[in-house]
Amino acid sequence: DSDIENHIKQVQNLKYYMLTELQNEIKGLEVNGETEKEKSLYTVLNLQFPNFEKQDMLLFMLDLEGIACSGGSACTAGANTGSHVLKGINSDTTRANVRFSFSRYTTKEEVDFTISKIIKVYNS
Repeated sequence: DSDIENHIKQVQNLKYYMLTELQNEIKGLEVNGETEKEKSLYTVLNLQFPNFEKQDMLLFMLDLEGIACSGGSACTAGANTGSHVLKGINSDTTRANVRFSFSRYTTKEEVDFTISKIIKVYNS
């Protein structure tokens, strides 16, 4: 039990570290869904970026930088119709929405790398 609790806490800490660092650098960045630890899935961070010139290319550009992430929600993986989940929580689907996943194998170095690439792409 305590091993699982430690894994959950480790993953949550990385998730909220990434969120905090990105919100410090990208004004207007919002979270899709709950932000309270007790109410959100600890392995997923779904972000809504403020409108910017290259937002339609965001996923492609992050992929080129070596970042594995997805658009929309997990419920729409592979679909072209948009996320009914994001629409259901009144998320602005005209903005870039990106989902990042974490596991107990995710390292702080990987999160730092991801943060730096997101900021690079956003500011390019």
